Amino acid sequence: MSPTDGSIEAPFLLRAVERALIRIPRSSHHGLTKTPTAIRIAGRTYLDLARLGSIAAVQVPEVVLAARLYHLAYTHRSMAVTGQCALWATGRASDPPVPPITIATPKPTRPIKLPAVTIGSHRFPPVTVKPRHVHLSTHVADARGLLIENLESAQVTVARTSNNPRAAFTQLCMIGHVYTHFDNFHLPVSRGNEEAWKFLLERELKALGNRAHGRAQARWIIDHVDAGCASPGEARLLYELCVAGLTGMQTQVEVHTHGHRYFIDCAFLAERIGIEFDGRAKYGETPSSIHASLARERERQRHLEAEGWHIIRVGWRDLEHPAELIAQIRAALAARQG
Repeated sequence: MSPTDGSIEAPFLLRAVERALIRIPRSSHHGLTKTPTAIRIAGRTYLDLARLGSIAAVQVPEVVLAARLYHLAYTHRSMAVTGQCALWATGRASDPPVPPITIATPKPTRPIKLPAVTIGSHRFPPVTVKPRHVHLSTHVADARGLLIENLESAQVTVARTSNNPRAAFTQLCMIGHVYTHFDNFHLPVSRGNEEAWKFLLERELKALGNRAHGRAQARWIIDHVDAGCASPGEARLLYELCVAGLTGMQTQVEVHTHGHRYFIDCAFLAERIGIEFDGRAKYGETPSSIHASLARERERQRHLEAEGWHIIRVGWRDLEHPAELIAQIRAALAARQG
């Protein structure tokens, strides 16, 4: 593996790993003496590192994840990759970026123990995989030799099973933003795409039945996620507003003023209160780009305030204290309503 090669997306990495895998016949006694670059993944599954020259060293954890998934597919033919692992396998953003193995089987299956794997200086400890027992139907597709939960079903699985609804909400907003090709300059089309996306999620959830574990949490997340959130910070902001019970806000509200076309991250139209998330990425990296961005933001705020808008600026530090933030927003709403 080369430390200088760029990272590749999971679907391509899976293909490369699949080509590099070796399964030793049960009757074989000579092992892999003729393939010194092969390492054992588990059981009779080996990975020939010589065939992975195009994989960046930084992606070694993903290589091990992929190899373990293929081993499980060899030994459990009806197994399906689900949830965060399915999102990763299809090239979507997973949380964490290299997720733990999450699989499901149509029959009750005991926990599966996988041994430690060592690649160069990297050692990956043994793991115990606990398959979920579910009915697998049209919600999975055979891709690159793996049964993988489809995108809509994987999102619903994440929404149902996450122990961190805040993170699941943020993740689904980001997936929705990409999935719908959300474009502020084509809002009607983008909102139509968002409606179609949420319909698919609702259909997947309904198919699980009313007794599905985590159904209420998934229902709430699907009802409130918004593809208009263009960054994790904006999604986190919307989550805090929703979970506090505030209503009437919209994302990407278009305002024309002083010959400019602005989009407010989140706004209460009736009260003309806009909330803007200030993330570091929007200001650039160099001192000159930061100064230019700040100057544009000040001009933008002056223009919006001239139109009667009250703008509240929010950063990551504010989101660490949501109760204080919500109190500030409630006070601003009350002042406008009174």
